[in-house]
Amino acid sequence: MDITTKSLDNDAIVEISFDGRIDIASKETVRDALKNAVDDTRSIVVVDLQHVPLIDSSGLSALVSGLRVAREQQKDIVLAGLNKHAQMVFALTMMDRVFKIYASVQDALDAHRQQGAHVA
Repeated sequence: MDITTKSLDNDAIVEISFDGRIDIASKETVRDALKNAVDDTRSIVVVDLQHVPLIDSSGLSALVSGLRVAREQQKDIVLAGLNKHAQMVFALTMMDRVFKIYASVQDALDAHRQQGAHVA
């Protein structure tokens, strides 16, 4: 699992990209990375999943855990770039009603900008 993070707009937004499966083997790594990203942002974490071929129930649990941490701090996590399999998993589990999901990172950033935030 490769993870990269990028801070935007003076830490108002943190973009975190995962490359690899989000499953039982990587759930702790993902959970910790999301917690760190939430701690590093002032507002929102955009999770780029375009290079994630599979998300299982353990991976979904790690994402939900990150969202819970974000909301406890009055912040948010949004998802971007889900493949067809991940879209189906989120729809079947109704997690697509829990998470804001965007087609791309740019779409997520644009939506955040329209809500009144300036994105650098």
